[in-house]
Amino acid sequence: MVAPQPQELSILIVTWNSVRWIDRCLASIPPACGDLEHEIIVYDNASSDDTLRAIGDREDLLIRSEHNDGFGIAVNRAVQRSRGRYVFLLNPDCELEPGALKLLHDFMEAHPKAAAAAPLLANDDGGSQREFQLRRLPTLGSLAAEIFAIGRFFPRATARHRYRDLDLTRPQRVEQPAGAALMIRREVFDEIGPLDEQFSPAWFEDVDYSARLKAAGKEVWVVPAAAARHVGGASLEHLSFAEFQALWYRNMWRYAQKWLRAGEAEALRWTIIAGMALRVVAALIGAAHRNVGPLRAARAYASVLGKAFHRWRESP
Repeated sequence: MVAPQPQELSILIVTWNSVRWIDRCLASIPPACGDLEHEIIVYDNASSDDTLRAIGDREDLLIRSEHNDGFGIAVNRAVQRSRGRYVFLLNPDCELEPGALKLLHDFMEAHPKAAAAAPLLANDDGGSQREFQLRRLPTLGSLAAEIFAIGRFFPRATARHRYRDLDLTRPQRVEQPAGAALMIRREVFDEIGPLDEQFSPAWFEDVDYSARLKAAGKEVWVVPAAAARHVGGASLEHLSFAEFQALWYRNMWRYAQKWLRAGEAEALRWTIIAGMALRVVAALIGAAHRNVGPLRAARAYASVLGKAFHRWRESP
């Protein structure tokens, strides 16, 4: 039996009811690679729509899970089956611009200290996603600012965390690029280890991985010449408002327990409690999240408050 030949690049896509986006995502890969040898591995988290039919036979390996294993577990299993010198994590709601993966690959070949590199993401209409994609690693202050939505009222307070002064006319080192589109050296992935599956099903596993890269002294870059369009929040369509709030703040707490000092993590827990109390009040007086009724929003925030008070002893 002939052993599978190694590839230069393994492109890993995790799908879950992704029929709306997967076609254009897969179609964008060949022009993004150019002459770069690559394989496409799709890990499907038990989609119940027509995702598998839309994929057809355009992947090199399709891994079908009987359950929704979440993003981290799916990536880890896909990496185990991959053969590339580089692995590229790609969300199904991303559409790569022509040459994007070749540019990232060539950048990393020319910069051997670069452990990972990301293309620059934009909205479907071309608007920038830099504040979503590029951030410094969280601190107690930056997480508190997010909980209390301080940046909405005082943008300067979050400018540093969100890299608003970063010159994106050329490649730049960053601390935390979003995991929606990220190229990682195989040997780095082997050294740092798999994604931390405690953040399942999603959110904060990419932040945690960026923190692990920084702790190991690894360089992470954004390469603006390599571009991609990203819908963003695609998985939220399949979660209720309450489910997302529960998962987001639980995983924020888990990140804090892992990376902040014990006193800071405890302070964050009480910050979440205070923030959710304020949001309950805001919802009940009519300042609810868009498309969410006041009672529904208030119940969701109150549920997070209760879970935070009891240190997330119960499953969300």
